[in-house]
Amino acid sequence: MNVRHLESRLMNFFEFYSLYPRKQGRRAAEKSWDRLTHNEQEDAFNALANHLEYWKLKQTEKDYIPHPATWLNQGRWEDELDMEVKKIKKPELPWYSSEELTKAKAQEVGCQAYAGEGWQQWRARISQKIKQLEEQL
Repeated sequence: MNVRHLESRLMNFFEFYSLYPRKQGRRAAEKSWDRLTHNEQEDAFNALANHLEYWKLKQTEKDYIPHPATWLNQGRWEDELDMEVKKIKKPELPWYSSEELTKAKAQEVGCQAYAGEGWQQWRARISQKIKQLEEQL
């Protein structure tokens, strides 16, 4: 192996490692890099940008990004990536958790607030009304 080829391989590894988001096991990663063919090194380096985008898009925590040696040893640059945006579904809040939801539930079950009635009293009446309606079913 000539010196220029060796310098090229080392330069590519250091470029790869500088871009890789998880900085564990540099020596192991370098050994894994050296075991790859030149074409595999190019493919891995070129695929890294897509994987960086994928991890960002999926909001992958660093602990779930493989170590660089693992990524290289497993040929993870060949993985098919699902680039759909991760949709976070918020849990539905109970009707009594906010004034707005309480008002909406009261209107739904036909239980308007009385003048001077506090929120807790009104919520108790709404709850009774819901139980009555459920019993009718």
